[in-house]
Amino acid sequence: MEKVFHHIRSTYSIPVIDYNQRDEKTDIKSLRERGYDEKGIPFAPCFALCKPNGWDEKKKRVSFVCRKQCLTSPLAAGNPIKNCRYLENKCGYSTHMSIKAHPRLICEIPRCSDCWKKIRNLRSASERSNGTTKSSDLDILESPRIYGLAMASIEATMACITTLLKRMMSFVIGITLNLMKYLKTWDKSYKKKLAAPEVPAFILSLIQRKRSPP
Repeated sequence: MEKVFHHIRSTYSIPVIDYNQRDEKTDIKSLRERGYDEKGIPFAPCFALCKPNGWDEKKKRVSFVCRKQCLTSPLAAGNPIKNCRYLENKCGYSTHMSIKAHPRLICEIPRCSDCWKKIRNLRSASERSNGTTKSSDLDILESPRIYGLAMASIEATMACITTLLKRMMSFVIGITLNLMKYLKTWDKSYKKKLAAPEVPAFILSLIQRKRSPP
């Protein structure tokens, strides 16, 4: 699996892959003993989870700080740990997690960040497309026999075209059936299904774009 991460990074890309915990122990005691949780977030000396504090491109590592949670967390009730030497620092306790030490666990975009969650959610559309092309009725990418990047590109393009045609025909057939049922029964529930979907504003701006005057 590490080879996959190394290959992605060798193409100047960022791997957006879920971390496979394998046979690792994830109970709180085991996590505290190793020093970081299942997402690669290190613990502060007080066992509070640190917060990401930037990516160091030169050293290929993510910085973490505790941000003095003992002073701001409602659970701590504003009572700092006695004799905590990190309270003198601006961000409190600080540490680093490098890709070299944890090539699968640590990513350029921390898995605990909102940015990671947004990017990760975008994968659902691609996974649905992969599932469609592997389905029993299409069976395009289930066991393809291809050699070279050129053939792989052709196979992927054909899969996209076929998926688009299937979804388009499914849409046409669905609208046709609903229209037939509505004209036959005059049931308003079918009329709602015939209503045009709401088009996002950014798509409308592309469709309705007007030429700027010369």
